Amino acid sequence: MKLREFTEKDYKIHDRPHLDRYLVKLCDLVIQGQQHDAEQYGMVAACVLDPSHNVVLRTSSKVDHHWRHAERNAIDAYKQEHGDVPAGSIIITTLSPCNEKDSAMAKERYGESCTNLINHSNVRKVYCGYMDPSQHDAHAEYTLEVTSDKNIRGLCKKLADTFLKNN
Repeated sequence: MKLREFTEKDYKIHDRPHLDRYLVKLCDLVIQGQQHDAEQYGMVAACVLDPSHNVVLRTSSKVDHHWRHAERNAIDAYKQEHGDVPAGSIIITTLSPCNEKDSAMAKERYGESCTNLINHSNVRKVYCGYMDPSQHDAHAEYTLEVTSDKNIRGLCKKLADTFLKNN
């Protein structure tokens, strides 16, 4: 069965119930990471889902006193396992991608913003569990949509509220 998500040549997001199931898996991954080592694993998870249904899930993680954001970890792990992220892929994340406007976060973050990272990839669709209210930059070159499932959105918000400063 081929998902409609990958048959469209536009930036529209489709098959939200399918994507919501990944959001639930990502929330579980955050909880497992916290139970394993709360100092090393962060409160955000992301995955890359490609048109061939390859999926790589990762959480944010601490490396040398900097946070590697979940989107970066997922993209890097995808590249290690499958090669370059192909066009038509989607990123699913528990929290909307960060951008350059938050200088306090940028000092703690490893690498460029997730928005810039995604802009420089083949990904043109991002589906998230919760929209970070502290991130208001509009330089994204991809479609960003938040889940309409209130329970999933509430869980993703609870995870994000553990560290967001401007909620």
